[in-house]
Amino acid sequence: MSGWTNSFSLLAKHGQKLGDSLFAFLAASDPETALEVDREKLEQDLHDAAVKLAAANRKRDDAQAALTKLQNDIANDQKAAGVLLQKLDAKEIDESVVTDFTDNLEDMQKRLPDAVQDAADAKEYADTLNEIVTSVKSRLEDFDRAAKQATRDIDRAKADVERQQMRAAQAQELEAMRNGTGTVSTALGALGQKATQLRDEAAALQTVNDVKAKPEARANAVEEARRIAAGTSTQGESAADRLRRLAGGQSV
Repeated sequence: MSGWTNSFSLLAKHGQKLGDSLFAFLAASDPETALEVDREKLEQDLHDAAVKLAAANRKRDDAQAALTKLQNDIANDQKAAGVLLQKLDAKEIDESVVTDFTDNLEDMQKRLPDAVQDAADAKEYADTLNEIVTSVKSRLEDFDRAAKQATRDIDRAKADVERQQMRAAQAQELEAMRNGTGTVSTALGALGQKATQLRDEAAALQTVNDVKAKPEARANAVEEARRIAAGTSTQGESAADRLRRLAGGQSV
């Protein structure tokens, strides 16, 4: 192997590994695009094989046509050989004519095995390419079916994920609502406790006020007793007496 051939071989292997790495990265990051790239490659393989098959079919047909012509020519010349021999015996033609004819017939007979082999090889090559084209077609059909199935699986998986996300969101919402109800109940409890505390404070103030009011009440009772003794008490007076008092003792 020459240096150039070895270099190109190493470069091709490196390029193949790099291509595989890039395709693996593409498949992981963007499977839809990777799917399109993979399908385009299969389509290109099918196109290339179909072009070669068309050329191979043409060569097969040409080889078969050449073989058929050669076989017919040999068969016709073999029939003509008897006529030429009769004419040679009758001195109607020169021996050189028979010699040229014989050389040509011999040449065709020598070329016949190669023509048979060429036709067979061309047919085998075309048949093989036809099998390859059929195989690539089948692979492409299988690829499309698998791609559709994978797409359906992905869609179902996405739907399952969305369904689980919705259930999680609903559960979170319900939990938030439960927590919100608990907060309201706690607030009401705190409000009740505040009311109880205020009632307790009001009772305490009432007690304090009562204590403060007792000396004043006692003082008022003493003053009232003094007014009664002095005849100036208004306690128990009638409405007429009260009016006379307010009018300065004048009768109404």
